[in-house]
Amino acid sequence: MAGISFELRKVLREKTISAIFKAFGYSFALSSGPYVITILSLVISYFLSYGVIKQKIVLTQFQVSITYLIAFSLIYTGFSQLFFTRYVADRFFERDYFRILPNFIGILILNMAPAFLISLLFSFIFLNRYTGIFYTLFFSLTFTILVGIWIVNIILTGLKSYKYILFSFFVSYLIFVIISYFMASFGLNGLMFSFFLGQSVLFLLLLFYFVYHNYSEKLIEFDFLKKDRIFISLIFTGFFYNLAIWTDKFVFWFNESTSTSVIGPMIRYSIVYDIPIFLAYLAISPGMAVFFLKLEAEFASYYERYYDAVRQGLTLQKIYQYGDEMIEAARTTILDTIRIQGIFNIVIIIFDRFLFEMFKIPLIYLPLFHIMLLGTYLQLILLSLFALFFYFDRRKESLILSITLFSFNLLFSVISIILGPYFYGYGFTLSIFFTVIISLVMLRRFLYEIHYHTFMLR
Repeated sequence: MAGISFELRKVLREKTISAIFKAFGYSFALSSGPYVITILSLVISYFLSYGVIKQKIVLTQFQVSITYLIAFSLIYTGFSQLFFTRYVADRFFERDYFRILPNFIGILILNMAPAFLISLLFSFIFLNRYTGIFYTLFFSLTFTILVGIWIVNIILTGLKSYKYILFSFFVSYLIFVIISYFMASFGLNGLMFSFFLGQSVLFLLLLFYFVYHNYSEKLIEFDFLKKDRIFISLIFTGFFYNLAIWTDKFVFWFNESTSTSVIGPMIRYSIVYDIPIFLAYLAISPGMAVFFLKLEAEFASYYERYYDAVRQGLTLQKIYQYGDEMIEAARTTILDTIRIQGIFNIVIIIFDRFLFEMFKIPLIYLPLFHIMLLGTYLQLILLSLFALFFYFDRRKESLILSITLFSFNLLFSVISIILGPYFYGYGFTLSIFFTVIISLVMLRRFLYEIHYHTFMLR
């Protein structure tokens, strides 16, 4: 846990402008690197394949298929991600290291086996008649591999293995881009095979790293399913948070007035909604880097110092002092993220017309893009608040907020479609805005009572 924090603090100790940019670049690579690599690889493969594939609809079918695979695999593994990460963290805290690997294999089997069967059944029922057996098989296999990737990825993220994750994403998506160029002549099946192969390499790289750094005499164990090991709130928090993030997209995809079918009735996309939201998500990368830098290089050290003081029985005066400094670090983490991303958003808005024309994106998307830009900006703030809640182990608040976000996003997105095109995007943005307000109230109340919760509710 301390490795990344130590490296960032070491860079920042130089107290020069170059050191700040170096730390920021380091944070950007570690926090947004895998996400940016994924996006860029899909874009590059699109342009490389464009000249090879005669039927251009195949490229749309491929891009939409990958989007669906990522969305549903994230939602599916939402039940396990936070819950099992907590299990691994507890075993590390108890120094019960030998239980980690066999239970990791257990959670993989428990997730990947049903994932294969469910996705295969879905593919045969809804997709096979439109695409054929090879697409059906690659769709199911890719879904299964993605399920495994999200589980091992979030555990390695929780263990701060950012460098290796970044390296693995780079290697695997480079393989995907290269293979897709040669397989594009085989159409949709060739592109799906290329993506499946790249994801398989990514899964094996992450799996190898985890197995290599964890030893056990047992191969499989299901200790994490014991009653005293299960945190129901974390199971549903992970599910509802992932579902909430994709809810507005589903609303637009499965509404006939805002979407188009590309593979049967189930695989659809919204040309009105998808491009602006995609661009808006790309724009929050600088804020992600700042948040990562502040959280790992500053807040984490104050957090550790406060709770170390409590465990070591230091004087009440010292504990109060460290508590106040930790609260201030939490506040500045959020505020600095808001400031930097806010400045970056203003720059984007100033040059948005130029950027759209340069990348040949229709200017008709600009109004919706502005709304989405505000929405993803608020989502970044919400993400930072969630991270602080998880740091303080506030499971109840996290669950309430996840369900709240899902409910608001579903309700407001449906209302926005009913109201018409001028209101598209407002559902997503308003849902996050209200959830952020509720989150700030909850966090402020908790931090005001931090010493009470530390001593009286342990």
